[in-house]
Amino acid sequence: MDLAEQVLMGDEKSAARLISLIERGNKGAYRELIKLLPYTHKTHVIGVTGPAGAGKSTLIGKLALSLCEEGAGVGVVAIDPTSIRSHGALLADRVRMKEVEMAGKAFIRSMADRDHPGGVCPAAAGAVSVISALGKQHIFIESVGAGQSDKAIFYLADTVITVFTPEFGDEIQLLKAGLLEIGDIVIVNKGDKASAEDALLAISEHVVQKGETTWKTPVLLVQAHTGQGIEELLAVIKAREEFLQKDGQGAKSRRDKTIIFMMALLKEEVWSRLAGHFPQDAGISRIIEEVSSDKLDLYSAVDLIAQNIEMKVLSGHQ
Repeated sequence: MDLAEQVLMGDEKSAARLISLIERGNKGAYRELIKLLPYTHKTHVIGVTGPAGAGKSTLIGKLALSLCEEGAGVGVVAIDPTSIRSHGALLADRVRMKEVEMAGKAFIRSMADRDHPGGVCPAAAGAVSVISALGKQHIFIESVGAGQSDKAIFYLADTVITVFTPEFGDEIQLLKAGLLEIGDIVIVNKGDKASAEDALLAISEHVVQKGETTWKTPVLLVQAHTGQGIEELLAVIKAREEFLQKDGQGAKSRRDKTIIFMMALLKEEVWSRLAGHFPQDAGISRIIEEVSSDKLDLYSAVDLIAQNIEMKVLSGHQ
């Protein structure tokens, strides 16, 4: 019996093994993943993002536990920064979800971001598919929490929850925070702080609503560590899921996002493969040398290298 069949039978050890193989770029794992794709469209994928220290892990832990207690299947993909020493995940997020893990009611997978831009890792999409094929109805993805650039999660999730704290900064910082724009649900965590109500008001004023016929982004006050506001948040998540199921909106959005994420991965992969050939290319080496000796500006150098690569690609197809 192959890994895909074992995953479809609900074997979590096989799921964990397959995710590990996907992380390593194993081609056989990709073939197994293809077999699972027809079974991966009934899951609500919920991305949770926000600045470091906003309480994302604690929030996911509470939500996951509540859903499990309702009898729902839940998966969690926690993206941690890459460890400098081990090059693996630091597992800090998973430690904060200990209550869920000890209850044995959710499939939790920590993954290193591998220094991939955007707050997620390339293998996260594969992990979501594998966990979905296990039969989990809800999958949470927690991004690294790098800040304003932490937006790639938008292309992996059906619903994005953006988490802020009352100490989000001044109004200018809030306007700069692209995370506010991608949030389908916006949370002000640590609602027990004195400035929480003021923060809720300030953030609510800057949430852009897109019109009468589309989803209206709610802004909620939550205390994740005590569980206060979790029930209301769960109700909103379920309302969002129902909204996505109307007229196939969620399926179309997921297809569009998948293509965009694929192109981002393609850009990284092409760069990774081409960069290894640079030292052997005399023309590119000369351009690099001219930049380092101040004979050529950065932008012209990039343009010349791109032309060099383009000419070689095109000549190879003639």
